[in-house]
Amino acid sequence: MKTQWTLVLLLAVVGACKKSSIPAGGDKPDGKIQVAISAPEAGYIYLDGAYTGITTPGNIAVTAGKHVIGVALQNAFQYLRKEVNITATGTLSFTTADKPVPKVWKALWIGVNETSGTSATGDCSTHFSKAELDQGYDFFQWSLQQHFEKYAYGTIHWEVTRKDITAPVMLTRGANKWYTVDPSTIADLMPDIQPGAYDCLFVFWRESEGACSFKSGYFGLAWTNPLKESMKTGYVTVKFDAGTSLADRINYYKNNDPGVWVHEWLHTVGENFYQDKGLQLPHKAGDGLVVHAAEMYHYIFPWMNWYLDFMSARVVNVNDGPKYLGIGPEAFLGCSVREKAMNNCND
Repeated sequence: MKTQWTLVLLLAVVGACKKSSIPAGGDKPDGKIQVAISAPEAGYIYLDGAYTGITTPGNIAVTAGKHVIGVALQNAFQYLRKEVNITATGTLSFTTADKPVPKVWKALWIGVNETSGTSATGDCSTHFSKAELDQGYDFFQWSLQQHFEKYAYGTIHWEVTRKDITAPVMLTRGANKWYTVDPSTIADLMPDIQPGAYDCLFVFWRESEGACSFKSGYFGLAWTNPLKESMKTGYVTVKFDAGTSLADRINYYKNNDPGVWVHEWLHTVGENFYQDKGLQLPHKAGDGLVVHAAEMYHYIFPWMNWYLDFMSARVVNVNDGPKYLGIGPEAFLGCSVREKAMNNCND
């Protein structure tokens, strides 16, 4: 005799509520219930924020009760989700109507026209023209679309404010002798930046020009604990070697090493922020930084698959613990840095 079954869907997506039901039954002896998952295309199946290791079309085993089930579409790079009350064996079909409203993250992009400091040849300055800063800003916007938002499967959307600084910006040098645009320098130059106004600040300046060189042992730097900063925001500085043609250098990095913006931003959320929220992220590398652990997990340069899996919580765990590590779409739909800074979190 064919058993009838029930699957109650409580879809909690902003602006939509869908319900369906079928009679109960079909529990497995181990207490798990088999649910078949389908989607418009092949996709990675998530259960309560964790990747299951199964793709659509596929079956997952769940306990009876309320769950969040999601599918990250492989080609469309969209995340679909349902909040469901599982009572019995059945089929859960996802459509594009199940795409959640993305979480808004806010960035301040700061282009530096003139950067000054004491180089090996004495006091000097480097410069970016307005047109060159436009190119740098376009490079950043390209990465937002191709990496930040895409690798989060559309669960975040970045709203960007741009403010260029025309006054000379003085560099600082730490114990490692690296030249940097320090957060305190930006805070002094832009006192209107209020704590919690942004999720991250991105500062773009020129490394060398003619005989004036501020070369240091990094391409980008990020401060790794945003809520401990006075501005309570993520902070990234990119020291760009423009060479003889900024456009050519940007194209080179797009084609050969495109991850500078997303790499540095991940430091701001992947070293402390999401760990403090209880997520299981990869272990730290030898230098103490999680984002630098790519080779420990068998990823190779230029690390783009690492950033993708890191953001989508699909890094295969090589140690004890959960099978997969990382942030994940559900976490991105939750509280952002600025919301946490202002105690405006609901998750």
